[in-house]
Amino acid sequence: MVRKWLICVCIALFCGGVSFAAGTQVKGKVVDASGASIPYAAVTLTDLASNKATHTTTGADGQFVFNDVASGPQIISIEKSGFESFTQRISSAEDRLFTATLHVAALDESVVVRGTVDPEARPMPTREDVMLMPDTVRVLDRKQLDAAGPVAGGAQMLAATPGTNVVGYGQTGATKYTVIMNGLQQGWAGEATSFIGSGSLGVTYDGIPVADPATGLWQSATMPQSLVIQDVQVTYGPGEAADRGYFDVGGRIEFTPIQPTEERHLSVAVTDGPYGQQNFAFVGNTGSFKGWSTVLGGGLGRGDDFRVAPDGFGNPTKNGSVYGKTVKSFSAGSLAFGTLYSKGGGYRPTVIPTTDVNLIEPGTGIHFSQATCGFYCALPYADYNKYDTNEMLMAYARQRMFLSHTSTLENSAWFTHIRRFHRRNQDALAGGSQLNEYNNPHSNMFGDQLGFTQVLPYNTVSFGGYLIHEVYNTHNLFYNPIDGGNGPQQIVGIGSKFRSGYFQQDNVTFFAQDDIHPIARIHIIPSVRVDGFSTSYSDQAQRDFTFAAGAQVYATHCALYPQTGSSASDPYYNVFGPPSVSPDGNPTKDQGSLCGAHESRSAVEPGIDASVMPKDWLTIYGGYDTTYRSPELGGGGGQFQSVNPTYYQLAEGAYAQFGAKVHFMHAPGLRNFIAGVNYFHNNYTNQEIDFETATGVEESGGGNSVYQGVDAFFDADPQSNIHFFFNFAGETTNFTKYIQGGPSLAECTAQGLTCVSYANIPVSYVPNITLNTGIYYGIQYHNRTIIEPRFWVETTGKQYIWSNNGILNSGIAGPTNTSMPAYTTANLAFNAPIDFEKQSFNLRVDMMNIGNSQYNEYEYISSGGYFAALNPNANGYINAYPGAPRTIYGTITYQF
Repeated sequence: MVRKWLICVCIALFCGGVSFAAGTQVKGKVVDASGASIPYAAVTLTDLASNKATHTTTGADGQFVFNDVASGPQIISIEKSGFESFTQRISSAEDRLFTATLHVAALDESVVVRGTVDPEARPMPTREDVMLMPDTVRVLDRKQLDAAGPVAGGAQMLAATPGTNVVGYGQTGATKYTVIMNGLQQGWAGEATSFIGSGSLGVTYDGIPVADPATGLWQSATMPQSLVIQDVQVTYGPGEAADRGYFDVGGRIEFTPIQPTEERHLSVAVTDGPYGQQNFAFVGNTGSFKGWSTVLGGGLGRGDDFRVAPDGFGNPTKNGSVYGKTVKSFSAGSLAFGTLYSKGGGYRPTVIPTTDVNLIEPGTGIHFSQATCGFYCALPYADYNKYDTNEMLMAYARQRMFLSHTSTLENSAWFTHIRRFHRRNQDALAGGSQLNEYNNPHSNMFGDQLGFTQVLPYNTVSFGGYLIHEVYNTHNLFYNPIDGGNGPQQIVGIGSKFRSGYFQQDNVTFFAQDDIHPIARIHIIPSVRVDGFSTSYSDQAQRDFTFAAGAQVYATHCALYPQTGSSASDPYYNVFGPPSVSPDGNPTKDQGSLCGAHESRSAVEPGIDASVMPKDWLTIYGGYDTTYRSPELGGGGGQFQSVNPTYYQLAEGAYAQFGAKVHFMHAPGLRNFIAGVNYFHNNYTNQEIDFETATGVEESGGGNSVYQGVDAFFDADPQSNIHFFFNFAGETTNFTKYIQGGPSLAECTAQGLTCVSYANIPVSYVPNITLNTGIYYGIQYHNRTIIEPRFWVETTGKQYIWSNNGILNSGIAGPTNTSMPAYTTANLAFNAPIDFEKQSFNLRVDMMNIGNSQYNEYEYISSGGYFAALNPNANGYINAYPGAPRTIYGTITYQF
């Protein structure tokens, strides 16, 4: 049977020369309301049978032409900066010669881009494009990206998507955030992660993956400048095999930056706000010159946090990024080169107890809690200061070749360097031999992805794969200068805790996909992927660190180095004698769990998706896809360190969905609108759920969880000067199996371990509902918008929290049935565009959280370890990260 299937596939692939019905021509002219020609408009023709898109631009006379067009139904879309988009279906020969009239867009777009995007770059998906996708896809244009505020980074912009919960400790794009989408998460924001299977969402920038294959994490602070983002495309679930990455268990987030355009322009935006928060962003474009088009953009930002300490310390942050891309278009395809350098960092305030538990700040006598020193209170600089920096350098190239009018070959290659730097000095909460921290892990990644697509009369075949190679170092040192330690000089002192492990991660994937379309309105897409994951680990702490006098003998699991223990049953036991111990009782310890190891795993991912378009305005779709991912590595815990690598197993996601989308271009009352709703069910098994408590204790665990619910969205433009949007999700989640403290209850019993099962407990930090909705209205005078009010509301529902204090009398941390309150914020903005013939200004005021609602984005039940230095007897109370209070920003944008 397999042999017959392979023979059929080969026949399909090698019959690529099969001819279509005689091609025809589609041509037309693009004009404005006065009849004047519109040059350099982007025109896209999409074949409804194959979903193959062909691009061109209008000439100086506004005319365009497509040759060798298949005889079946087509969709033509026309985009031009400053005008409303134009879409028309072509179903007969009479439709293939026409004039398209574009109307001036009444609502302002804050994006600092003018001109039409080069068709061979990455144009924003249109509403018709979304209708043709056999998945749940949400595209955020600038109207919705603006709702995050002018100093927001990439993570905060995602709050506008259905089912997304964004948690962090800051307010600008310089600090780190955790993104939880339909229950699965990505990113790292300190306390608020690792409890729900981290690294389970793919993240790409201009189509290039930016999540670290080894750690599983995307550092959100490496995408700090929102104004250089053209659009964000969120795919719910693994998506089609040809587009899927290595972490797409719950979905994929594509950040598309500003793209090269057909026309020259320069734009500058300056923002000023409270707490000294300021931002500068720019975009410049060369336009098309001898087939090349280049864009350069970036920005700088700075400012304090909204949490201020009694000594006036505002936990300042700063960020910067620069991005460039150039595209060369030619008759047989295109060639693109891009690069991004970004860096974001800031002081990270601690969590704060919600109630007074007698935590007395040293030197001030102030009780540290929201109830006593203020809702947004922070610890003084002398008691706690930790600076957290994230840096990324990425360079990539993409080549697209049209081998014929029915076959395309595309290749992308990239290099990415990621570096994190945490510096903590004079930590009154830690004290002793681990008073300071010098954390400097880094990753270097190389990747290449190749794909081939062949359009046949009744199906479109795609196959290809990718290879990713990474070397990741876990370098970290906790030390005290009094005990001989020195972070910048990498000197281990007595009682230090340190690590320097090297991971080599290699991911290889091959895929084959067939889009079967017996008629234009039906698409059945079976697919298969074969994944390979290879991980090598070596502990090089002995080589990478220098050891102070008295610290040469330390606790370690590696038999090649001096090991110590009190008895032969001690896992650190060896003949070298006891480890060096600091005056506060901490042994000098290497966090690596073994000298080295190598593990390889492989898996097959079958899937099938389908879509039917019974009406021009209706798409019904569904699918079932299986995907696998390797567990996250690194830090002081995780596989190969605190967890035995023999337990290495691939996490598996089984994602099913069913939904419908509607799109009307001339609906009564609503005019142009798109809406969608879907049901999803994600069974996530074999998760490795390891975490570190506030006291530094590593806990290992694993299990299965189920996520199911409904996502819905709605965008409408009932008039040219009115825009309305609505996003909603309702979800339930729970652990169907979750063993904390060991691999299984049976093995825990056999080994005499204390283990707890948390089956049927809700997954933490997954809101039962999320909702955001808003309306933008352009007030016009003589057919020109003079001011544009914008109002939107965001609601995050009830969510269950985690406990570090242990439940069921186990003393082992885990999920709970305790929930934190829902919260809602209302926001208001005003835009005032001032347009001239070839240049324009825009004045904008954003008022975030205008009701000044006090709410916490994140809460957990404390074991008391985090603040044990302030009160060793307190535990069982709630620590929190508060959300931002009312803030008002002003932005001036100039474009020409």
